Amino acid sequence: MIGTVKWNFIVGAIAFVVTFAMSAGNNIWLTTLLRSFYSFAILFVLVFAFRWLLGTFAGLERLGELSSEDVEGEEVKGTAFDAITPPDQDAELHQMLKNRIDDSAPPAEESLFAPLNPPKLSTKISETPDDTPREMAQALRRMTEE
Repeated sequence: MIGTVKWNFIVGAIAFVVTFAMSAGNNIWLTTLLRSFYSFAILFVLVFAFRWLLGTFAGLERLGELSSEDVEGEEVKGTAFDAITPPDQDAELHQMLKNRIDDSAPPAEESLFAPLNPPKLSTKISETPDDTPREMAQALRRMTEE
């Protein structure tokens, strides 16, 4: 479970106060206190269940327990995600930006680029206009058979 019971009491107390304030003008004192207590109890249990779900299924409890000595060990591999960009890529990025700004510098990677030259497709043009509908019908029959 993640957190402490203090959070349950805080959320429950806020629910109690809000329910009491909204209900005090319309109900008698006993009804107002009873409904406020119900809202406190319901939210206390819901926050408890939410903390339990976060601690067990989301794995947030384990992340809170990691210390600096555990991070270096083998037993915690795969429990945390390190989203730090390696510093050696910064120098390459700065060099690329400098090359773009400076037009006199020869672009090293752009000289290796060559666009694709795909072969051109040619179509068979029939000699007679009557052949085209026949060919289309035969092609359609072949496609429906497959």
